[in-house]
Amino acid sequence: MKKFIFFMIIFATIAGSVLSRDKIPCRINDRENPMLFMTLGNVKTSVAEGFFVPGKDLVVLKNGKEIPHYYRDKLGIKFFSPIDKTHFPLPPSGWCSWYFYYQEINAEEVLKNARWMAENLKEYGAKYIQIDDGWQGTGHGLGENRDWFTIDVRFRKPGMKAIASEIKSLGMKAGLWLAPHGESNAEIVKKFKNAFFLGPDGKSLSSTWEGTYLVKPSEEGRAYLKHLFNTLKSWGYDYFKIDGQPIVINEYKRLLGEKGVKLYRETLRAIRDTIGSDTYLLGCWGIPLEGAGIMNGSRTGGDIRSGWEGFLVAVDATMRWYFLHNIVWYADPDVILVRPPMNIDTARAWATLQGLTGQALMTSDMMYALPEQRVKLLKKIYPAVNITPMDLFPSSAYKKIWDLKVNHLGRQYDVVAVFNYKNKRDGEFLHFKDLGLKENALYHVFDFWAQEYLGAWKGGFYVEVPAQGVRVLTVMEEKPHPILISTSRHITQGWVDLKELKNDKNEIHGKSYIIKDDGYTLSFAYPGGKCHRLTSVKTTARTVVKNHGTWSEIIFYPEKSGEYTWDVKFERIPCYTYPVKKPSKIMSVYPTSTDEFLIRWWPLYSLTAGYNVYIDGKLLGYSPVAEAKIRISDLISPHKLEVKSVWYDGRESKKALSYTLKASTLFPDTIFLSDLDPYYASAGWGTLQKDLSMEGATITIGGNKYRKGLGTHAPSRIKYKIGGLFSRFKAIVGIDDETEGKGSVNFRVIGDGKVLWESGKMKAGETKNADVEIKDIKLLILEVTDGGDGKDYDHADWAEARLIKF
Repeated sequence: MKKFIFFMIIFATIAGSVLSRDKIPCRINDRENPMLFMTLGNVKTSVAEGFFVPGKDLVVLKNGKEIPHYYRDKLGIKFFSPIDKTHFPLPPSGWCSWYFYYQEINAEEVLKNARWMAENLKEYGAKYIQIDDGWQGTGHGLGENRDWFTIDVRFRKPGMKAIASEIKSLGMKAGLWLAPHGESNAEIVKKFKNAFFLGPDGKSLSSTWEGTYLVKPSEEGRAYLKHLFNTLKSWGYDYFKIDGQPIVINEYKRLLGEKGVKLYRETLRAIRDTIGSDTYLLGCWGIPLEGAGIMNGSRTGGDIRSGWEGFLVAVDATMRWYFLHNIVWYADPDVILVRPPMNIDTARAWATLQGLTGQALMTSDMMYALPEQRVKLLKKIYPAVNITPMDLFPSSAYKKIWDLKVNHLGRQYDVVAVFNYKNKRDGEFLHFKDLGLKENALYHVFDFWAQEYLGAWKGGFYVEVPAQGVRVLTVMEEKPHPILISTSRHITQGWVDLKELKNDKNEIHGKSYIIKDDGYTLSFAYPGGKCHRLTSVKTTARTVVKNHGTWSEIIFYPEKSGEYTWDVKFERIPCYTYPVKKPSKIMSVYPTSTDEFLIRWWPLYSLTAGYNVYIDGKLLGYSPVAEAKIRISDLISPHKLEVKSVWYDGRESKKALSYTLKASTLFPDTIFLSDLDPYYASAGWGTLQKDLSMEGATITIGGNKYRKGLGTHAPSRIKYKIGGLFSRFKAIVGIDDETEGKGSVNFRVIGDGKVLWESGKMKAGETKNADVEIKDIKLLILEVTDGGDGKDYDHADWAEARLIKF
């Protein structure tokens, strides 16, 4: 075990040095490619618009244009400074007590979970055990609960110091939650004179969620904070989650004016000076940007909860604030939950979010009660690794495709997540050119969660995704020899475990760090559907070899954890080939968006590996099922769709199933926008709702209920590529009654960049009819802005929103 801990320290140091490079590939907007891009290692890609220099806060675009002070001025990060990774080369990974126990936590449960984490996830990179609200004061909620010098009766035995000591004896680090700028104990306030905001009568001038009393950013207040954190540090805690920080900032501004922000930062420096640079400091509650440069990390969204709705909170935080991660600080989209009754597909989606973004990774279930299937998900994503965003801008759209580009030991590959935010099965064509890959090259595709090789294909791959779930595909360019396509230890597939790799035609040499009882698997793919078999494996661990013709697996079962060298040899073998036949006929074609159509054809009775799909003679890609979604830009002209059956070696049926796709004939005279997917949709809170309000109720404006429509939240932009196919847009607009009379918004209809209609400022209870001519318009945007008083309660409805053809 000591060897493993030493290895992890060395690995973390090496991984942390990666971000010290001078240039980070970056994008500064989505343009026509609304995906989320990330990098791991020294990646070069055509999708990057340029590079970012952290030390200079400078973006340099491909055309040579420089954007100085990019984070400070363009993104509004006033106190920008590059993340200091000296003491924390990787984001924290561990366990938090809050989201299972809430304030009903006790010392026994903390230690039971800590022991389980040490036994089951420490070797996978988990390090921290963080005790959340409930250890302090008396009572629940507010009131006497904000007393940091009184220990709750549930923690008095064995005591906070003894708890931290046992956690450390397990090889873990102890963390603690508190809201340090607040206090509820009047005796403490009396003891630390001039350390809190008090009026002449001795009453508190600031009683908030943070506490009955608010620490004053004075010399005496800073002395109090130092005393508090000296006490907590003396107990043995090395990780502090400080909550309610935006409340503190706003109260300081209210009481002290604009200098309040500067003084707030001085209180943080007092905390930092006390705990030292080797103690992790996490800001919490919303996004306390004023702590940049002092905090090691920050929460970036609201509190999650178990289930799909909780997962979407983490998605929202990632979309809006991921650009800060590993550049300003370590972003924390809140904990991951995987426990039942959440369905396994959603748990897998949540694990994918954490694993592919590399954000702070804290789980918060009753760990010792988790089913083994859920534990395996966590083992595939621990620890958080040194992933950096390429997209250096916020987004309020929930992106379906997330692409992690990896360069490690000469292996360059993409780990691509395709999310389905719908409550029914859906499909998505993953076009390789959109990932910045070669348009005419063959690419191996491997399903990470299923641990299955899916073949080598050109153009793209049609992905079926379960409801409220995800598929994770590894995409790697084909070579004229066998290649290592995937490793099973971690979702990054080699970054954590693979130490050496050398390809020599039909031989591959490598070295992997393998955890005992993990069932570590290496998966190899062969060129262009040419069958091989793995003939020999040289290693000191027990192995099982499985040959599948177009790919092979080696599963390792070592007697102990450690580094294992392996050498494998392959030989070419004959492949069976079936003479695939032409698909028979089209079953259905219908629009899923204004510019996208779902085509289904009768699946072949006879054998086939799948289907190649062509539009106007150009290969779009491969579909393993008898359907595909086709997106076209010209909605007026007819398009020739062709489908050919294909075998694993790329051989196609001699004849194609042919269909003439004419968009104008596929839309009814009137179509509701809630029956279609927009090309792009953003919302100031949550995500676009179809035929529902933002809170999931029936759309209701001014007492009138509407069966059809779009529910969104200002600021919002919903885009449809309508290609000049429609003549009018109609809707009834207003603020949904669920706001109970609050909020104000402005609706706009924009066509090809020009405002075609505007509602003016609207308050709750008002309705207006939008009847807009959109003849010859190609890009239609439905926009909602706030009414000038902020975005709170701006639940905007486009009731009965519909397009009308000529």
